[in-house]
Amino acid sequence: MEFWAVVDGSEQLVSPIDVPFREWAPAICRDPLALTGHFGAPEPLDNVELLAPVEPGATIYAGGANYGKHLAELGLDGATPTVFLKAGSSLIGPRSQVDYPAVTDQLDYEIELVAIFGAHAFDPDQPWAGVLGYAVGNDVSARDLQFTESVTGMDMFSAKSLKATSPVGPWILTRDEVGDHQPDLAMSLAVNGVTRQQSRTSEMIWDVAALIRYVDDRSGISCGDVLFTGSPAGIGHSSGHYLQPGDIVDATIEGIGTLHNAVGTRPGARAVG
Repeated sequence: MEFWAVVDGSEQLVSPIDVPFREWAPAICRDPLALTGHFGAPEPLDNVELLAPVEPGATIYAGGANYGKHLAELGLDGATPTVFLKAGSSLIGPRSQVDYPAVTDQLDYEIELVAIFGAHAFDPDQPWAGVLGYAVGNDVSARDLQFTESVTGMDMFSAKSLKATSPVGPWILTRDEVGDHQPDLAMSLAVNGVTRQQSRTSEMIWDVAALIRYVDDRSGISCGDVLFTGSPAGIGHSSGHYLQPGDIVDATIEGIGTLHNAVGTRPGARAVG
């Protein structure tokens, strides 16, 4: 049975929340203590499997090319925010295996700060008020599918929405722990213990508030929706060091936690189209 819960890190306990997400998330946005008295019996954290902390049916938005050095390594120009949609089926839990789809042989990593929204409506003058909290994300990407000879020259759907490839978690750090401003948190990603990416969330070109306004002006953000906010430099595409079956990827953001994921076996390649 899947359920939302509050995690007590010091006691290593989880307490199930006994009201629906669409009720408790907006309440937490208004008051971090709003859930007092709405918990089931706690149980040990070790007894549960952590899933991606994302409400089923949520729209997954993903900001791209949002760090200066990452723009440079891709040879791009960030004149305006870049946001695309990412399939919900691509998301996996913080300890789950990253699938290696047969349609690619250039699987890459991208550590990102992920914002989860809890409000039912957003005020452009107070964009932070709608943020429930933050998680760690790894926007795993298929570079050979991304940079194609298609009419547009880039296939973001194939690159970013491959099933069961992108971890999120390990949980949501609520906004009151960070504040109503752009988070300034250290972030790093290592493959087999070797650091590949290292930056701070404050180095975004377009901060979280700007991305929220950009998305809400165009699509409208709803309670439960998710926003990946872009990745810093150091991706495998820039060095040619793509992920390989059996690799262990650790993505960490200060104050939130670590995603620890193994890359699965790549099945026999098959033609696309």
